[in-house]
Amino acid sequence: MPIDDAADREIARLCRRVVREEGLPGLSVAVTDADGVVFADGFGSRDLAGNRPATPETLYGIASCTKSFAGVALLQLAESGICSLDDAISAYVPVQFDRPEPTLHHLLTHSSGLPSLGVSETLLARRLRLPDPGIPLGDDEDFFAHVDGADGERTDPPGERFAYCNAGYALLGEAIETLTGRPFDEYVTEHVFEPLGMDRSTFDDHEFSMADDHMTQYRRTDDGELVASSLPTRELGQATGGVLSSVADLTRYLRLHLNGGEVDGAHLLDANTLARAHVGYVDVPGRAVDGGTDDREYGYGWFRDEGFLGDRTLLGHSGSLTVSSAYLGFLPNEGLGVALASNTSPAFPLGVVGEGVLAAALGEDPESLPFFRRRRRHARLCGKYSAYEGVMSASVERAGNALQASFEHPLNESELPLLPQEPVEAESRRADTVYRYEYVTSEGRREPAEFRVENGEVSLLLDRWRLRKH
Repeated sequence: MPIDDAADREIARLCRRVVREEGLPGLSVAVTDADGVVFADGFGSRDLAGNRPATPETLYGIASCTKSFAGVALLQLAESGICSLDDAISAYVPVQFDRPEPTLHHLLTHSSGLPSLGVSETLLARRLRLPDPGIPLGDDEDFFAHVDGADGERTDPPGERFAYCNAGYALLGEAIETLTGRPFDEYVTEHVFEPLGMDRSTFDDHEFSMADDHMTQYRRTDDGELVASSLPTRELGQATGGVLSSVADLTRYLRLHLNGGEVDGAHLLDANTLARAHVGYVDVPGRAVDGGTDDREYGYGWFRDEGFLGDRTLLGHSGSLTVSSAYLGFLPNEGLGVALASNTSPAFPLGVVGEGVLAAALGEDPESLPFFRRRRRHARLCGKYSAYEGVMSASVERAGNALQASFEHPLNESELPLLPQEPVEAESRRADTVYRYEYVTSEGRREPAEFRVENGEVSLLLDRWRLRKH
């Protein structure tokens, strides 16, 4: 599905705006159809000190986008008859669970009943020299003991509730090693990377650092400064987020999913087997902050959304290592996929940008997506406000997908989160309008807040105050 010049320009415009407005050092993007790449470019810098450009070949840490690679590996082993995805995980790793035991399938779908056990968070913090809880995680034995001790933490029987659990994918990586007699990274390299021609993809941080075109990764400090940082790779838990790759390489992996398990004559899986990875097995709870509903499910390393741009099916996954981030997504019915990566982690999943790129590639307006509509609205509303004659001052800032009003007065220094009370619809920046929000008072009452836009001027009506934006 080739894209036209207008879509090409819109993708580039969107990506440059994200890099500029969100303070990303660099961003690499590639769009592919089932036959090959239809757009590829880099924006910003892969290394700020040398101002080296980000390119489609730049290597990044793709973090949790790795999870679907573990799914492919296990489907290959199941197709070969080496295992069944209904096997208990305890058949392959030395951990014990009370019955009913979680299976490989349950761990693949984050429905084992285990909550997060903090394994990835602890290891990432440790490698980044940040404070961590001091859990012994020096080797596999420590890891298995940590998981074994958590059986009582299970919240539900397997298969009933989605709860994202990196430790579950670390167990799957260990199971693959038991089943194949080889390290997880060697298996994926030989059975996925090499057949697909993903020549730059690796798990090896030394190989990464010696590559001609690799990112310098940046951590954002509390004051917003970007600081060059170490790459927090770790041998333990490679299946949770260990792949280092370029968006150019990742398009070949996306083509595997768009082509039913085969790319350019390389056959990795039968189409029916690979299709098992794309099924939504467990509902992902949650509701959009702007009042819409999220109809999402989880497969084998993929979130499945049936309502993208109305009624399109989107499979995707974001990932973050704190110092790098990535997104993989594809539209199976349209035969289109996107890979993005950045050398830092913004305050939102990179997937929202990937969705905007896919929208632009389809000839749709990225601004029609809720995330970009909210960002546009918030840019309009954020700033400094004052009441009549300056008797009260306040500032409004973005707080994730909501807003926060901070009062600045000797008798009233407080902060109020403001949550939108209606969907963020498409709007004209010139039109008068009212935006309705809600906050909770100290006594627990829900109270309204209104932003009014009249003749280009913005006012905030909150409690007893009318505050005008400067």
